[in-house]
Amino acid sequence: MRQITCIICPIGCRLTININGKVFINGNKCQKGADFAMTELTSPVRSLTTTLRTIFPEVPVLPVKTKGEVPKAKIYDIMKALSSVIIIKKTEIGDIVVKNILDTGCDIVAAGEVIPDETADDDIYADET
Repeated sequence: MRQITCIICPIGCRLTININGKVFINGNKCQKGADFAMTELTSPVRSLTTTLRTIFPEVPVLPVKTKGEVPKAKIYDIMKALSSVIIIKKTEIGDIVVKNILDTGCDIVAAGEVIPDETADDDIYADET
């Protein structure tokens, strides 16, 4: 038996999952809760928010997020990949700063803005590696 809290809506149903040859889910008030429980059992996904370094002293870090959800198992690898990214150009909310991070099909997008730098080239970020 496993217990989880559904995070799909503000109700936060406490779900109980029993696996005895079949999967039984109890405690959900709607089908979305049951679907969430099945996803958690089979292939859990998460949204990711973090910050990336910039070259701008006035804005040393830029908040970013995944445009969708990524496999939970890849979160640490994604964070490691993002640790080498430095924002070097004007960036606005919603701009894609890393496309298809680690072949997850999910982009990393800006959740904040960076002031313009007229000397930067056309790339939004530089990879330190």
